[in-house]
Amino acid sequence: MENQSNSVTPLAMSYGLYMGLALILNAVIFYVMGIPFSQFCGYITYAIIIGGLILAMKTYRENHAEVGMSYGKALGLGTLQALFASLIYAFFTFVLFKLVDKTLTDKFLSFLEEQFVKGGVSENQIDALMPMYRKLMSPVFYSFAQLISVTFYGFLFSLVLGIFFKKQSTDPFHGVE
Repeated sequence: MENQSNSVTPLAMSYGLYMGLALILNAVIFYVMGIPFSQFCGYITYAIIIGGLILAMKTYRENHAEVGMSYGKALGLGTLQALFASLIYAFFTFVLFKLVDKTLTDKFLSFLEEQFVKGGVSENQIDALMPMYRKLMSPVFYSFAQLISVTFYGFLFSLVLGIFFKKQSTDPFHGVE
């Protein structure tokens, strides 16, 4: 049975809270600026996720040097941290779309249609796609999409970062009964 002091869950929860709050702050800043769906906002979101994962992995590795940090533990820490952050961020997104600004869904659909036009999608294809998006797009759907995407990107970034943060145990007899 795993020693509770080596569990990644408390650290993932606390750093997930920090990451979730940073994601909310980022979203609020771009919302107030009037560009909530900006591509630059997305880049900053990725930077927040990567930065949060690095801080948590570094903290765990430094605080548990005697047991080390396996690749699997780094991956688990990062994914769990991203899950907690995405839960907080998804709740915020739901409140934003459902209670704060009910027109945000229409603004998102207009933004999406504009991106299709810029991307060279034909008018016939846009006319076929937009009714489907209008049916699917709701605060619940958008929040769920945020939950899945932040967790997924946290997992992907943890796959890479885990390589750099894994560390062998400094205690040669750790785990020997």
